[in-house]
Amino acid sequence: MKLWQIENGDEIITLDIDTITILRGYHKKWFRIARSIHEFFNSRTTEVQIYEDAQLINKKEWECLIIPFDESMQLDKITLKSPLQLVLDKIIESLVSSPQYYSILEEWELLKEEEAIINKAVLEKFDLKFELKVFDDIHLKDFIVLSSSYGELTPIEIKTLYLKLLLERELTKRLLLIIELPEIYAEEQELKEFLNILSQLISKGCNAIIITTSNHITGRNNFIINDQVINEVCIEMLRTKVFNTVPIPMDDGDFIKAKKILMSSVDKVGNKTEFLATSDDIHSSEIIVLYVLLKLIGIEWDIDTSRFPLNIRKFFAEY
Repeated sequence: MKLWQIENGDEIITLDIDTITILRGYHKKWFRIARSIHEFFNSRTTEVQIYEDAQLINKKEWECLIIPFDESMQLDKITLKSPLQLVLDKIIESLVSSPQYYSILEEWELLKEEEAIINKAVLEKFDLKFELKVFDDIHLKDFIVLSSSYGELTPIEIKTLYLKLLLERELTKRLLLIIELPEIYAEEQELKEFLNILSQLISKGCNAIIITTSNHITGRNNFIINDQVINEVCIEMLRTKVFNTVPIPMDDGDFIKAKKILMSSVDKVGNKTEFLATSDDIHSSEIIVLYVLLKLIGIEWDIDTSRFPLNIRKFFAEY
């Protein structure tokens, strides 16, 4: 577990980071945070600063790539920055090692012998001349057309292909992948294959930040509640304040259980910043701790206080 403090102007965000970091949900805030992180690692003029455990990250040691939710990949037009450049290089390497390639070079040299004849017969009267370029392996790429065995690639197929290509690379820096919503248009088996390839990349030293709504994708969780980034570290930082606030004696066990309930129930926070979980199956002391935690992060929880003694009911009414 590590803390990343992301500073962008007046905004400061703290993420709970691990080998696989989850930004849970499809909030607009995650969209912006993902691009701030990518900007930090890839822009020389960025104002974004990222600190790991209070130390500014040395971005020269990192390579950061983002695979957005709408990632596209042109198979028929491969640029130098395309992840498919690796495939193109392998194809050319295989072609150049073929005996037929050397036959083409010999034929090309024979064709170059026609230069003088054509210059004299066709171009001399225009005071012009031409020559054929040297034919080498770099020209082969103009004759290579890639296509998918599946026809048009779906979003999950593109993301999976991207990971497969990265798996072929030798990592010379610490690699950080930011992946947005891989579950879009993905069947269960496709998502499973995607996660399996990601696991292989992780074993090579890659780190991943994944924005997702899928419960099949697990890692160190970060949530958005009441427009705030909430994670286990943020909750832990409230421990002393909670201990000093609750009107009853409590121990670490009460706090840990309340924290666990909160972190596992963030999907029960409604649009009006109300906690919608029932308190029926929660121990009384844990209800009090959880109530204080929710209040501290700006979440209301309407609970039945009739089961509590008068002094506790008064606390709920006044806090």
